[in-house]
Amino acid sequence: MNTSFFLYLAFAHLVAVISPGPDFFYILRSSFENGFKNTFISAIGIGVGVLLQCILSLIALTYLLDEIPQIYLLIGSIGAAYLFYIGISGLMENMSTEITFSNQKDKELNFYKSFFGGMLVNLLNVKAIVFFVSLFGGVIQSLEINDMFIISIYFFLATATWFIILSISLAYGKKVFFSKKFQTYIKRFSSLSLMFIGIALGFYVWI
Repeated sequence: MNTSFFLYLAFAHLVAVISPGPDFFYILRSSFENGFKNTFISAIGIGVGVLLQCILSLIALTYLLDEIPQIYLLIGSIGAAYLFYIGISGLMENMSTEITFSNQKDKELNFYKSFFGGMLVNLLNVKAIVFFVSLFGGVIQSLEINDMFIISIYFFLATATWFIILSISLAYGKKVFFSKKFQTYIKRFSSLSLMFIGIALGFYVWI
């Protein structure tokens, strides 16, 4: 796996992880309801959820392509079209989620509840697994086992790091992430980026 290929996957993941979604709003709410310590653990739980989704997607795609090699173009094309679709959908979507919690002191640390709460909110997000299948569907034939391992670990670390940074910012910094305007900007950026990624994946599959 060359550097440019890794950067492509890393950028696609970054775009997805910073886009306001169930994980994002879970961390936002947890920060106001449960305090920093619990939210920090939830961020790691979300990272583990991404790791599991990533591994399951890669295993499923590898098995499917081993059984039906001719299906590669179909999977890659559908994946590229889906990424482009969710990009357009994001541009057309209104940001209607409001969070009105007030600041509270840190609650007593509940490791298991916080960890599994973060992990499950990610694992139960069907759109996340579809995203990974779509992203990997067009490039799976270019990935070796060690590449899959590196990507899975990177996605775990990058996801956990992003949500840890978010939780720290909410706990000790200005709550810019609370701003609906900021969320709208992020949503537009990620939507346009996903459209571009979908187009690029389509070219990669067919050319």
